[in-house]
Amino acid sequence: MSMPRMSKGFTLTEVLITVGIIGLMVAMGAPALSDLMESQRLDSRSNDLLSSLLLARSEAVTRNTAVALCPIDPDAPEDCDADVGWQSGWIAFEDDATAGVTGGHDASESILDTYTGMGGQMAVVSASYSDFIRYLPSGAASDTGTFNICVADTTAMEIVVNATGHPRLTDAECE
Repeated sequence: MSMPRMSKGFTLTEVLITVGIIGLMVAMGAPALSDLMESQRLDSRSNDLLSSLLLARSEAVTRNTAVALCPIDPDAPEDCDADVGWQSGWIAFEDDATAGVTGGHDASESILDTYTGMGGQMAVVSASYSDFIRYLPSGAASDTGTFNICVADTTAMEIVVNATGHPRLTDAECE
């Protein structure tokens, strides 16, 4: 009497069914993963700008002088350039306004922080601070306003700067 032979592998049908189930699960999970990555990128970039604003405010108080942030072209990171937009990067610098242009950086003013861009699919819009934001020695901002940070035209955060100069993050819609 011989024993039945035991199979040591999978049949082609079993492999195809397993691959099909795995493919279906990946297809269902891909949009959620994409949304998660987009959300994480938005949080990271929003926190970069928020950190620079908090640094500028703190340095204005500590140094007892005005400190400004302005957008820059990454190819010329020591010069303010309002035409490129905040997503291209920014600098924070002591703003003594001796050059006659408040918020514009000149060579005698020390740069405190440089950020060279948020990368693709990011947009930062600010009607209040299209050229610059300036913190006074008291820590107050020269004007109240907002920064709207948007990734891929779908997910947004907003940084609101209040009358005392304190910035805070809130959820928002892409503008």
